[in-house]
Amino acid sequence: MNKTIKVVDKIISFILSTLVAILAIGIILTVFLRYIFGISYSSFEEFLTISFAAIVFMGSALSIREKQHIQISYFKDSLSKKKQEILDITIMAFIIFVSVVIINYSIKWISMVGSIVSPSSGIPMGVYYSLVPISFFFTIFYCVVDILSHFIKINPANCGYFDDSTIPEDNISCI
Repeated sequence: MNKTIKVVDKIISFILSTLVAILAIGIILTVFLRYIFGISYSSFEEFLTISFAAIVFMGSALSIREKQHIQISYFKDSLSKKKQEILDITIMAFIIFVSVVIINYSIKWISMVGSIVSPSSGIPMGVYYSLVPISFFFTIFYCVVDILSHFIKINPANCGYFDDSTIPEDNISCI
């Protein structure tokens, strides 16, 4: 189980790192082309916009695994350790419920309007919209992993790593 989770972590981290690099280079390139040469490619800008959305959606799923999501812990810190665990499980269960609802409605949404072709790139919008159910699937996956970590031994995430050889295993902490 830990091996599967680690593989999924690495795949998502690699995708996110690649998208951030593409986004940074792409924005520099589009600004350079627009202001130096007066050239603008709407399909490329559309791709950069979708890349940004993918970074946000997939990054939010990964932030659950790495426990890097925003939280106001004033109330939680005043609870006992057992009540904190119950609260954590309840919150993750609620996130799973919301994610299932979003996946359900996004699939309906894609089936209704996904065949519309983007005027600038010629790609069906369903390809772009599929980012929503895919990212929420990973959100559910990481919420289940978080819930299971309260009952079985699951290794913590390697936060901010590029590969496992750069950070010693016993020195990893996301919090």
